[in-house]
Amino acid sequence: MRKLTALLVVIGLLTITDSFAQNVSLKGKVVDTTNKVNLRDAVITLLDRKDSSLVKFVRTVADGAFTMKDLLPGRYIIMVSYPGYVEMMDTLLLKTNDDIDFNQITLNTRAHILQEVIVKQTIAPIRFKGDTLIFTADSFKVKPGATVEDLLKILPGFTVNSKGEITAQGQQVQKVYVDGEEFFGDDPTMATQNLNKKDVAQIQLFDKKSDQATLTGIDDGEKQKAINIVLKDDAKKGYFGRIEGGSDFNKYYQGKATANRFTSTMKAGGYIGIDRTGRNSMTWEDMENFGGFSPVEENGQTYLMFENDSYNFFNSQGIPENLQSAFMLNKKFGRFKNSTANNYSFNRQFIAGNSYNNSQYILPDTLYYYNQFNSNRSTRSKHGFSTRNEINLDSFNTITINARAGFTKSSGSSFGTTEYLSEEKTLVNNSARSNNTDGTNNQTSADIFYKRKLNKTGTKVLTINGGYSNTINDNTGYLKNTINYYSNGLFDSSQIIDQLKLNNNTSTSYKGLISYVHPFNTKSSLNINYTLNASTSDQNIRTLEKMSTGKYDSLNTRFSNHFAFKSSSHRGGLTYTYNTKKIYLRAGLAIQDLSLKQTNLINDSSYARDFVNFFPSSNLRWKFSQSGSFSFSYSGNTQQPQLAQLQPILNNADPLNLTIGNQNLKPAFTHSFNFDLSDYKVLTGASKSVWAYLNFTENAFSSKTVVDNKGVRTTQTVNVNGNYNYYLSMGFGRKIKALDMTYRLSPRISGSRFKSFVNGSENTTHTLSLTPAVSFSKNIEKKMDVYLSYNPTFTRSNSTINRGQRTQYWIQSIYLDFSYTIMQGFQFNNNIQANYRQKLSPNDRSTNAFIWNISLEKKMSKKQDITALVSVNDLLNQQIGFNRNVSSNFISESTYDMVQRYTMFSLRWKFSKNRKQNSDEE
Repeated sequence: MRKLTALLVVIGLLTITDSFAQNVSLKGKVVDTTNKVNLRDAVITLLDRKDSSLVKFVRTVADGAFTMKDLLPGRYIIMVSYPGYVEMMDTLLLKTNDDIDFNQITLNTRAHILQEVIVKQTIAPIRFKGDTLIFTADSFKVKPGATVEDLLKILPGFTVNSKGEITAQGQQVQKVYVDGEEFFGDDPTMATQNLNKKDVAQIQLFDKKSDQATLTGIDDGEKQKAINIVLKDDAKKGYFGRIEGGSDFNKYYQGKATANRFTSTMKAGGYIGIDRTGRNSMTWEDMENFGGFSPVEENGQTYLMFENDSYNFFNSQGIPENLQSAFMLNKKFGRFKNSTANNYSFNRQFIAGNSYNNSQYILPDTLYYYNQFNSNRSTRSKHGFSTRNEINLDSFNTITINARAGFTKSSGSSFGTTEYLSEEKTLVNNSARSNNTDGTNNQTSADIFYKRKLNKTGTKVLTINGGYSNTINDNTGYLKNTINYYSNGLFDSSQIIDQLKLNNNTSTSYKGLISYVHPFNTKSSLNINYTLNASTSDQNIRTLEKMSTGKYDSLNTRFSNHFAFKSSSHRGGLTYTYNTKKIYLRAGLAIQDLSLKQTNLINDSSYARDFVNFFPSSNLRWKFSQSGSFSFSYSGNTQQPQLAQLQPILNNADPLNLTIGNQNLKPAFTHSFNFDLSDYKVLTGASKSVWAYLNFTENAFSSKTVVDNKGVRTTQTVNVNGNYNYYLSMGFGRKIKALDMTYRLSPRISGSRFKSFVNGSENTTHTLSLTPAVSFSKNIEKKMDVYLSYNPTFTRSNSTINRGQRTQYWIQSIYLDFSYTIMQGFQFNNNIQANYRQKLSPNDRSTNAFIWNISLEKKMSKKQDITALVSVNDLLNQQIGFNRNVSSNFISESTYDMVQRYTMFSLRWKFSKNRKQNSDEE
């Protein structure tokens, strides 16, 4: 025992001696290069490179100097930080007997480490805060004068298309906030295209829950991808804006003016814009509010269908004329930081254009060819208002009041021709159709929330909510159609339609909710909630035939109906939450008792049904590092059939494509699984992400289609089982130090299984889409900015209705955005998008396009706040509108008018006061 003790003592002494022999020290001085002053109390932190654990930290003394002693050899991370300065970060390899003197470590907005290694802070820091992914804006370099939209284009996982629509992690961004508040209402581009990148501190990406879920803690399944733009402190003071205008002195023009005044407690702004180039287009939400626009999923692709108003022919194709204006006022007031946020907007849009469609309909025993031409004219104007008010009565009681209103007026006219051909290309029918429509859509809604904290920590909470919404649609349309039918290619008969369509639809809903959150401890809690919902809808569709008197006064009962729909539900639920710094777990279950009643007001018949629905949900998030996290979630949700799907009435808006309701529809239930993994290495700039979802639906809404021997299609919504869709997106990015360039691999895969019925036969369609995308970006500060991406997409579709035919094709897209500062004040910009589309048959015409936009701009004033531009849109005049849809039993290709080549001369003036000026940026 004594020998063993002596041996251990000797080993310990040798180890200690060896450790002292290998001791390493660091020293240096931290200095502000801009003001040439020493930085006292700057923090120097040393981390173990293996697991980022803290090894040691010290602070600088009065002269900015520091010393760090008694360090062991190894690989480390060193960080130098000081309030108001950008952190310096680098890796160190310490060897035996090293005594490293950094001399001066300089900090400013772009940190440098001088001596053996110079690290320029262009590596993008990305970190997580809860469920929010945060990008530090100054770490991403873009061209001078760039907007927030330019910044988003180079962020990992983001894409921005030519319309300004943003996609993040494979999902479309629906909301953009500025400092947590709405910015000019619901249009995301108002913030992204009008705020300057240099004024932004952070871009925050998160899943926005509904107001109900945010205030009550009850997950109602309503989520939207959202962005919050956090401004720098100096950008929140004073006023700023821009005025710009341009024209080709022929038929194209655009102009807009914005003015904003920000203080610490107030944000106010105004915007007005006119445009004939298509740059200021309507938002998705505007389109949804324009006549009951709703998405329908088929085979994993999105199709757009007007449900409530079949006679509203607005679409974004063609040559537009836009007038937009918006005003906002957000203010905080009172000792308890009460707030109000108010937005008003007006939009008037006129669109004219032509479109051509060629489709192939696949039936169990044959196929049809369908060719269509349409010429459309539409006008739409909308007034919108929203307000959100939060009143803190004291530190325990809060009242939140939200209200929204929209008033839309629309009119349109269209003329079109169609022809149906048999498999042998013989004529089955042809038609000539015209429509003239007028409509209004008025929407109002309001919510009030009362929230009371029942303890000092605010973890025990009672919430009461009441809500109301109302929608009124009134539409009038004149339908004129002449249809000729053929037998064996020879004329057989004709049908002449001359009808007046009157469609009046009113819906009202009420809701009430009470929620209580009980904490078990600082980490876990239980939410108990009850919700009551009630809604009524009334749809009156009348079709009047034109008589010999010239008046429309004969009711066509086949295409007319008056239907009422009532629903009420009681829902109770429990949700358990466990939350720590690294682990977040939520699991819940809600049960709903749902009652539905449909009444035919013409024959006074009714149909009532009752359902019991279950809503399970769970969410697990693990934050395994400062900038890395893993999450998994599941939710089950019920979808109720729409009134237009239930109402047993033929809709002959297109007499060759009839629809009929199905009052026996059951609610659909969708199981949704989501998976998300992301990580970012600050030192190397390496990023990786995996995002995936899987949805499968019980009693999914599908279609039953019958095509008769005259080519007339009749479609009805039915329930099916076995439908699913999935999506997988991966991202891998890294900086190539030798070339000072960043690359990113973004492979994506999506697919679906969709079941339907065609002429009595069950048809199951499988689709698969693969996109192995890659992108490169490079920035030479104040000189050059390059972004290049290649997106090849392979699509394959096959259906059981015709096993011998498989549709597959490639679409290859190349995108290049290049800007170069030629000389002082001159900047040359190139934007190129090349689309190469594989033909489905040798006889198809080419739809390839090489779109090249160029511009030259010159800063005109000493402050560089006035810019003159000359730009050419579509230099090679190859812009074409093209869509290809592959569905359960048809293949469709459409071309349509778009704005093509023009040369525009423009002036832009940016102004600001009481804010830091940066001539390099502005």
